Amino acid sequence: MSRLPKLIKVTSKTQQANIGNKARNLASLMAMRGIQVPETWVIPWQESSDDLFPKSEDQEAFCDLLRTHLDDTKPYAVRSSSNIEDASFNSFAGLFNTHLNVSGCPAIAAAVTDVWAGTHSGQVTHYLERLNLPAENIRMAVIIQEMVPPVISGVFFSQNPMTGTSEMVIECVLGEGTALVGEGVTPERWVGRREGWVARPDNGLLPSEIANQIKDEALKIHKVVGKPIDLEWVFDGQGIFWVQLREITTLQSLNIYSNRISKDVMPGMIQPLIWSINVPLINSVWLSLLEELVGDLPIQAEDLAKSFYFRSYFNMGAFGQVFSKLGLPSEGLEMMMGVLPEQSGKPSFKPSLKMLALIPRMLRFLWDKWHFERKINHLLPVFVQNISQYPVQPSPDLSVEALADRVEKLYQDLSPIIYLNVVSPLLVTMFTRVLKGQLKKADVDWEQFDLNKGLEALDAYNPRQALDQLAVVYGRFQKENASEALTWADIRGTAFEDELQHFMARFGHFSDNSNNFTAVPWREDPDLVLSMVRDHAQGSIRDRKMAAKLGFEDLPVKGLRRLVMRIFYQRVRKFTVYRDQVSFHYIYGYGLFRPYILRIAAWMVAEGWLDAPDEIYLLRWPEIKQAIQDRRGSDVLERVHIRQREMDAFRDIALPEVIYGEDVPPVFSQDHDRLSGTPTSQGYYQGPVKVIHGSKDFSKVEQGDVIVIPYSDVGWTPLFSRAGAVIAESGGLLSHSSIIAREYQIPAVVSVANCMQLEDGETVSINGFTGEVILLSRGT
Repeated sequence: MSRLPKLIKVTSKTQQANIGNKARNLASLMAMRGIQVPETWVIPWQESSDDLFPKSEDQEAFCDLLRTHLDDTKPYAVRSSSNIEDASFNSFAGLFNTHLNVSGCPAIAAAVTDVWAGTHSGQVTHYLERLNLPAENIRMAVIIQEMVPPVISGVFFSQNPMTGTSEMVIECVLGEGTALVGEGVTPERWVGRREGWVARPDNGLLPSEIANQIKDEALKIHKVVGKPIDLEWVFDGQGIFWVQLREITTLQSLNIYSNRISKDVMPGMIQPLIWSINVPLINSVWLSLLEELVGDLPIQAEDLAKSFYFRSYFNMGAFGQVFSKLGLPSEGLEMMMGVLPEQSGKPSFKPSLKMLALIPRMLRFLWDKWHFERKINHLLPVFVQNISQYPVQPSPDLSVEALADRVEKLYQDLSPIIYLNVVSPLLVTMFTRVLKGQLKKADVDWEQFDLNKGLEALDAYNPRQALDQLAVVYGRFQKENASEALTWADIRGTAFEDELQHFMARFGHFSDNSNNFTAVPWREDPDLVLSMVRDHAQGSIRDRKMAAKLGFEDLPVKGLRRLVMRIFYQRVRKFTVYRDQVSFHYIYGYGLFRPYILRIAAWMVAEGWLDAPDEIYLLRWPEIKQAIQDRRGSDVLERVHIRQREMDAFRDIALPEVIYGEDVPPVFSQDHDRLSGTPTSQGYYQGPVKVIHGSKDFSKVEQGDVIVIPYSDVGWTPLFSRAGAVIAESGGLLSHSSIIAREYQIPAVVSVANCMQLEDGETVSINGFTGEVILLSRGT
């Protein structure tokens, strides 16, 4: 006669090892105040496989054992609780047998036997082989749980299990939860954050108060467990019962890549040379910032970003781990940068016990950033001094090895300014968020507030004021010479040429893209500068009727609130100047890569390694260094041609904003009849499209056109004076294109995916309130 199994009632104190993870998790739920769990029993696993199945003559004795604990008239659920499922390393979810609504002890005994037998199923065996786990190591306990009459059943995820984002997800169905798994029923779906629901059905089967109760209780459970979890629950018409708890194991190694931020800081296709220089520079700064907050991290700088189809994606999974430690959503960085849709919520601070150890480090971090001007004032002059040692044009006597050494040295000298160039905009954004919140409390419309009133210090670093002045001089000179379009020949030897040359000496290092040294700087294209002045004169902001805005002195605020507001008003203004000052010198220093790289390229062309100098951008810097060191370039040209073909093939593809995991996703064409994005400047407008890829396209924009742009920075400012509306592929409320659009009082919609695939001449209608872009007619 075999030994009969034991039957143990699960309580809040039941935690022995031989009942499996599921049963122990249920005991943990029972220990939490206010959490209802159905009455549950567990049959611990047996050490000997010979004792796994009761012999036929023992079936009646087994039934008698069950009757001493269970009610023959009630239905029960019979589930597995092995030593290998619902663990932190794998879940085995759905692989073992489950029986619901089992009544009567003979049927329960048969269900228990079937769960035991399931350990040898082909499905389980295959799964074990894939994980390289021996089947003989399985130990199977069995849960017998009283069924809750299900009105609605569902699951709750404390973190999106597919994306890893911090949003909470509820899926539910009428009746038993089995419909969620295998009955072909589409569940009702609720998506929320701690602040509330961001997606929910209009007339759903789950009442709002019950959904909120589920969320509140689940968050209480999540706080105790301290890991991403999923929970099964049943609503019986009166209350919520929690019937299973497990860790979400699919998130263990999932990286999440997003291009929302990178479309602003590293927009468009990025050539391999630019990637190999920019990414290590920028990522090392981001890693140092993260480690300032939480200490050493088990990641490398190169782990923070990845190139898909020659586009930049930030690894938000790595950033999310840090933000989660700080009690912020995993998307906290994107939220603070203003590149997530408004309905996704705002970053909320939820401190935890684990975070307490980080408080001293966080306080030091905040103190350092509040006084960050000290670091700027210390590092920036040193950088300017160091960078002055690099001639804009390298000496023709330098060898190719010396040129490569200068590139390496420039890389080292740029590191401090990269740090300042990352932190300064972040501080402006954070201080601005606080100021906007204070203005909102005072019922002051941010759109009607003049933040930069009287801030003349910006003029030294922003070309807009200088262009305004040149436009006035141009107009006067044009009238004197009775010419519609002046050329350099017309102004040669005049005072106006001197002023233009002075402008180019000051701002000539600007270009279309300050983070990509393949972009031609203004100093290399004087005709472009003259055309910018001419276009600025034709559409000068002086010709626009700008509505009067409130200055700080006009605000209807007194007392303590005015004091707080003044503090952040002054911080925003101060760091706006610092941001533009740092950016000005960063653009100059970073742009010095271009002449030295092009001199190396000319040498490679002379050696027969390249057909044209621009082809060097298709090589990575380590490849260039190695080729120079070995004096061997036999395979360089073939590599260049392969990458050029790839870039041509990927140039017009539509990419997702978010990529999950390491695999390169497939891309497909999309319907462009209706596009949507984030509205950032109010108003309505209808007009013809002009797609602008760079400064070479500026001249085709006519007064009133809808300009479609990938992004904008200070070098694009003159373009806005002629636009009737703006559509941008990237950006947020505080992006350059949004701010300038509000200044010019024209509608703007940003973060519009695939908008660069529009064609010149297409007529569109812009809704600057909803973010909708409708195609009304095709171009000719």
